[in-house]
Amino acid sequence: MQVLYVLCLVSAITLSARTDTCGSCVFPCKRTQDELFTIRLTGSRPDPVKTYLRIERDTLWRGGEIVQALRFSGTAGRECHDTVIVTSHVSNVVLGKTLGKVPPLYMPIAPVAEYQLLIEPPVRNSFFEVGPWVGYVGPDSSKSPRIGIPDVAYGVEALYAPFGSLLGEKLALAFGGGFFFEDGRMRLPVMGHLRYSFVTPTRKESMQYIPNACTFDCGAIAGLDTIAAPEGAVRREGPDSVDRSAILLRQTVIEYPKHAPYVFVEGGPIFNGPFEGSDARPSVNPEEYSQYQVGAGGGIPITTWLHAQLAYRFMRLNLRTPCESCNDVYQVNTNSVHSVLLRIMITWGW
Repeated sequence: MQVLYVLCLVSAITLSARTDTCGSCVFPCKRTQDELFTIRLTGSRPDPVKTYLRIERDTLWRGGEIVQALRFSGTAGRECHDTVIVTSHVSNVVLGKTLGKVPPLYMPIAPVAEYQLLIEPPVRNSFFEVGPWVGYVGPDSSKSPRIGIPDVAYGVEALYAPFGSLLGEKLALAFGGGFFFEDGRMRLPVMGHLRYSFVTPTRKESMQYIPNACTFDCGAIAGLDTIAAPEGAVRREGPDSVDRSAILLRQTVIEYPKHAPYVFVEGGPIFNGPFEGSDARPSVNPEEYSQYQVGAGGGIPITTWLHAQLAYRFMRLNLRTPCESCNDVYQVNTNSVHSVLLRIMITWGW
């Protein structure tokens, strides 16, 4: 009994060692009695002398581009060997032995139709940002009473860019405003903001046989009709006579990075809140009562929703001030402010 068990175990191990694990695609045109097959090449190319067990569609670099190919797998002893040949160079797969009662079966091989699909998501140039800023301010150049912005100033600003990719994939136009205080006086800047992003799209190329790489037409290989391609795919130029059981989909996906740095310019008028001396009139020179800010800087996304921005800003601020040597006469008191700002903006993009 033990001897019988050992013999059965040895037999099972032997059968397991002979189990075919070479290749993954069984040729669908194979007959029941067919085990191995050979191939015939086109033109005057010499036919390989090897026999094969499996056939699978593949691709191959040739002449600087990717072309359709066939991978033939067979065994030599206990080891698998693969042969990859350009599909257009293969004429037939020969099933069965060339000698014997059952004649061999010659199955013609043809390439499949190719389709190109471009996937390009829309550029997300629309955004809304809001956040605080802190800035270092230069010396005060105003007369007494001083328009006294301290060395370190604070404020809050918001930007809204609703135009998407109207100006292209790298430019975005936004409008916004905010508020800050200087010596208890509220200032309300309004600005336009033009942003240029250093975004470089990446292209990812992939190829896929549909429905799979194991599909072959075992009937007539002629005609123009193929299986349905994905929506938006465009057929590439190629031979009119193709294997209609499958297609090769060449897919290109364009992706835009989520963390691209950018630079910007901005500027606009500054309005005043309700404080004494906020109006231009009455004064001896109301035409000089213009207030504005201009600046430029750069930013970088810390995350997709949090941005850090560093900018230079020039501001012209005014205060209607009584004339010291006059009675009931006012003059415009001006301060030209040079500052460096750090903004931390919470961002929503779409």
